[in-house]
Amino acid sequence: MKFNSLSHDEKLDVQKLVINCMDTLGGRNYFLGMIEDIKEAKQHPLLNKTSKFHFKHGTISWGKEIYKDKVMAIKNMLIKYSADNILEIKDDKLQKEIKNSIRTLGKLVYTINIKDGNDYTFSSFNTISEDNIEIDTMFQIIFFDSINNTKYILDYK
Repeated sequence: MKFNSLSHDEKLDVQKLVINCMDTLGGRNYFLGMIEDIKEAKQHPLLNKTSKFHFKHGTISWGKEIYKDKVMAIKNMLIKYSADNILEIKDDKLQKEIKNSIRTLGKLVYTINIKDGNDYTFSSFNTISEDNIEIDTMFQIIFFDSINNTKYILDYK
């Protein structure tokens, strides 16, 4: 998802999704603090062998260990391609890596547990149809987008 290339209505839908997550987690400061902690981590949080990432106000957990090649494949895909359907990538090597990542991460559910708050869950990918799979918006925003892009989404009018 390239936020700037979305229509006005699609941008508002993404903003509502992010605001819903933000409100569930306790507000703007908790949400942005979580993302800042993710960005400041020495290694990518998804690479933690415990399948958990601890931040100031809570924990993000998922079902199993994720290896570096899967995270790098997703990162490369987000940098190089703007198409929503990640199965349409023309680079054969990257497409193979993405398909392997989908097999590995496709069924994982991520849960954000906030101290004194509610839980928020999301997945890695959204399967639209058998030949159309998109990266989950919240997965991308939380683990891969910049903090400035997230603030831009929240402040969009």
